[in-house]
Amino acid sequence: MFTSLLHGLVRNIPKDLCGSMHSNHTEMVVLSDTMFNYFVVIVQSESSVDTISLFDNNNFFELSVCPISSSPLIKTMGVTADLNMRKGIKVVLNPTQEYFDQFQEWITETERWNYRRAEYKLWCTAFEKFWLYMAIDEENDECVSVVSLALQRNSDGKKLYSIGNYYCVPEWRGKGISNKLFVQVMKHVGKENCTLFGAVEMSSLYATRFNFSIMNEYWHNFADMDAADLVIPAMPNGFTCKKIEENDWEKLHEYDETICDLNRRKYMKSNLSTAGTIARLVTNETGKIVGFGAIKMATGNELILAPLYAESFDAATALMASILKGIPNLLSFTSLITIYPDANNDVPRLLSLISNDNFDSHQAYRHQFTKEMMDFPQHKIYGTDEVSHSPC
Repeated sequence: MFTSLLHGLVRNIPKDLCGSMHSNHTEMVVLSDTMFNYFVVIVQSESSVDTISLFDNNNFFELSVCPISSSPLIKTMGVTADLNMRKGIKVVLNPTQEYFDQFQEWITETERWNYRRAEYKLWCTAFEKFWLYMAIDEENDECVSVVSLALQRNSDGKKLYSIGNYYCVPEWRGKGISNKLFVQVMKHVGKENCTLFGAVEMSSLYATRFNFSIMNEYWHNFADMDAADLVIPAMPNGFTCKKIEENDWEKLHEYDETICDLNRRKYMKSNLSTAGTIARLVTNETGKIVGFGAIKMATGNELILAPLYAESFDAATALMASILKGIPNLLSFTSLITIYPDANNDVPRLLSLISNDNFDSHQAYRHQFTKEMMDFPQHKIYGTDEVSHSPC
């Protein structure tokens, strides 16, 4: 009866709405039915942190929330009842930055996955939808396992989901926790197309267990060089590099759409504008944009070349000359890394040029899909943006 009443309250609200409405004293938040089959949250306070209750046909949940005036409204979301986790493990959806920082410490130490401080906020705000599920050891209040999912669409409005950050703290591996998180995000995907970058040791498992069986023949390589070996190359003739200004974004987005057929204007602008990012675009003698790129200053005192798109080797070289010059205290960093498609034979030439031939490279990831391959002009991709939720 109570569930029916709640359904009646929101019968005119689109089912995919994730937002809030508030009167003078009560806030009603409507959450997407993609998680718990459509239900309503009633917040009985407008100025203090509270616990609020959720009901659906089968379960009762409690959430910790922020004041109405702060953001995000929902800090943590318990979903243990749905995932049937072992005793002592709770699962939260889109946890606070403090929990993400715990995750960052682990992946820096064990995987060398380094992000900018603001990366998590970028994902939460720049995609059409974003989910990050985290399993937490309740006894120690510490991160145990993570997986994330983002939704984007191509120019025709067709959905593409991407999975990233699939990780488990070493001492918790082999207990089935991560697998349950992965199964949960695949429930959101349903019958739509989904992609991920499968690490060498995981690629076949993704293909057989989760149907990520459509893939390119080539791999993506991981390249690494010491910052002390970096060389700023000479600027090739006929090119001009500049910082990205407000009146440049439209043409930059148009160029990006020749690289990637996804509606990612909001994401790319935020990505290239995020603190700790040195971004440049390059034009030819006619003033036409022929590439853009960035280096991100990440955790682990590391520089990440991501992305780097260019029409030619010389355009890519021009970008590297300009971006490297723009990095403050270049030698204070330990290393520069990048991930690139090994189908682009010009990338090793470029890496050799900027490192005095002192770089290491090895096979690292394979781009895999569940329903349909997306094609990208790999000869123009000198550095992949990232391998969590950016497909090129």
